[in-house]
Amino acid sequence: MKENLTISEMAKLRGMTTETLRHYDRIDLFKPQYVDPYSGYRYYSIFQYEILGTIKELRQIGMSTDEIKQYFDQRNFKKSLDILKAKHTELLSKLNELAELEENIREKIVFLGEVSREEELHEVRFREMKSRKLITLHEKINSNLELCYGVIRLESMLTEKAPILASNRLGIIIEEADLRANRFEEPSVIFVVAKNKAIIQKQHLKIIPAGLFACIRYNGELLRNRSESLKKLSDYLQETGYRITGSALQIMQVDITITDNPNEIMFEIQVPVQKNSKPLPVR
Repeated sequence: MKENLTISEMAKLRGMTTETLRHYDRIDLFKPQYVDPYSGYRYYSIFQYEILGTIKELRQIGMSTDEIKQYFDQRNFKKSLDILKAKHTELLSKLNELAELEENIREKIVFLGEVSREEELHEVRFREMKSRKLITLHEKINSNLELCYGVIRLESMLTEKAPILASNRLGIIIEEADLRANRFEEPSVIFVVAKNKAIIQKQHLKIIPAGLFACIRYNGELLRNRSESLKKLSDYLQETGYRITGSALQIMQVDITITDNPNEIMFEIQVPVQKNSKPLPVR
């Protein structure tokens, strides 16, 4: 056993690289005990092992080199405890953020799996849906240019990570009056479906009540190519004894965030309905 160690020996002893020790020397975080003035060789004392070990562990818990410098500057019990508490609070915040991101990605995978199993387009289906909160600007979109700026404004209101990627949250509202009058290409208001925990300013909030929805999926563009599907859905509702009870939602199912193949772009139109006297025929 010897007291003085070369940089290679100290690095090996502490399980780090010589370049790391050189970097610590350059930034005045951990300097060798002695540097030979003629050869420039660095020599560390074995008695420095504890300081280097502390630096290594502080790096492991996520401290930057600047934070570690602050940790070693005039250390005392209270200061060290306060620094560790602050780092713990920071780590808890990151853990919560990662947990939310994991939940978000898991939901996207489940949703895309459901979409991949949905084989038939242009078929009317009935689904019971829960109440939903929409975030909207209450401004009608007249062009793709306005759509781009509108979506950016909506996204800026969302606080979660990756809210739009691979999701069925972005869409437009087709007014009930336009549905009844067969005005299927009228300008529409865009929206984003809010998360349940989201806090929304009253002027941007729209509630979609729970209920029965007639749904149809199609390929095309958000502001075009929907007339055929809406006409088919409207005719089907008349034939089967259903009436429209509110404005419809046209929601992106597959968009350019996950495919550059225009044939894979998909939307779903959801129209709130109520059964009249005739029973729904078996299909």
